Amino acid sequence: NLKIINNQIKQIENLVNEFSDFARMPKPILKDHDLIKILNENIKLLSEIDKTIKIDLINKSEKVFLKCDKEQLGRVFFNLIKNSIESIHQKAEKITNFHKKILIEIFNENDHIKFILIDNGIGFNNIKGKIKEILNPYYTTKKNGTGLGLSIVNKIINDHNGELNFFSTDNGAKVEIIFKLNVN
Repeated sequence: NLKIINNQIKQIENLVNEFSDFARMPKPILKDHDLIKILNENIKLLSEIDKTIKIDLINKSEKVFLKCDKEQLGRVFFNLIKNSIESIHQKAEKITNFHKKILIEIFNENDHIKFILIDNGIGFNNIKGKIKEILNPYYTTKKNGTGLGLSIVNKIINDHNGELNFFSTDNGAKVEIIFKLNVN
């Protein structure tokens, strides 16, 4: 069946791309960028995947600037939101009528910027006690996952003087990034 073969080729291509991306992650090119703008661009793109999922962005200030690589951080946000969407889809296979939602919050503290993403997908219940492992290359809980997405995300965040944490919630998952600002 040609369609199946084509899908497999696509998967292999993606895999190869992720491998080479992981090996060749360029050094970030740091410039001042507004994270809210980068977030909004990705939310707009990703909300096209499934219009039944409500993605809310809460920001206390109009702009949140960080010296960062726009492409790379865009990829981080894209990846994390996409994971939430997939997680909600997995839950929706078993439970039909729940309000599918992703809540994103970003704000500036004195010496750091905090990004929080909360979704009501399947959460980490299936990997209790192993949450730390999801950052390891090749660890995946998805049917066709490569396990590289989050390790790339983590590397980018580390390159941006940030820290990535995952938490289980009663009703899904919470992801938190803290970007430390160099306050002189």
